[in-house]
Amino acid sequence: MKSTEAAGRRGLWLIRHGQCGSRAGLVTGHPCQAALASVPDRMVLSAYCRAMDTARPAMKRFPHVPVGAEAVQEFTYLSPGSYQGTTREMRRPLITDYWTRCDPLYRQGEGAETFAELVLRVEDFFGRHIDGPNVPPGLTLLYSHGQFIRAVLLRFFGGIGASFADDPRAMARFRGFRESFAVPNASILRMTTGPDRRVGACDVSHLPPELVSLLAVGQPIFFTDAARPCVELRPTVA
Repeated sequence: MKSTEAAGRRGLWLIRHGQCGSRAGLVTGHPCQAALASVPDRMVLSAYCRAMDTARPAMKRFPHVPVGAEAVQEFTYLSPGSYQGTTREMRRPLITDYWTRCDPLYRQGEGAETFAELVLRVEDFFGRHIDGPNVPPGLTLLYSHGQFIRAVLLRFFGGIGASFADDPRAMARFRGFRESFAVPNASILRMTTGPDRRVGACDVSHLPPELVSLLAVGQPIFFTDAARPCVELRPTVA
């Protein structure tokens, strides 16, 4: 059965990935599949392994649904070298310095993304899938990341935008939003896209009670497909 959105309405599910890991007792598959009562029309993935791992059960369940990688990866404002041999606590001074600067054009190091570049990525996604002239009909599943999903939602409400991507006030607004609005692992944020666009809350009602309990105390949820090596998907060229 095709999705109800295919009859004219346009839907977008923003799904945050589960955490990658090799701990014993990891959850196999992704429980958000229980929320899919009908066939989606397309899937859009971040090229990061943790997003692809999270999408894989849906890809297996709906093998004929088109899948594409787009530039919906996580906002990585610290350089890759900053992560080598460090913990988050060790990186905290770098994190604090980045956000205290409140400079949308500041690049922390080689390979890092500026805040203005994040805003432009979000704007491109917004035009493709939410409010552009060629938003596709039907239901789109987006498998992405916490900060990117927050940025899309803030763009939805007009808090950031391409025309003021270099405005420090927009960066400060996003900082406050990212610190106050939770996007739990495996949550689904449902949108109706197009002219009559609407958005709901981050939904975790599809999760088993034991996983909801983990979210309540701030614990990450892990998903794995141990039989599959990670294969990179390259972003779609516009």
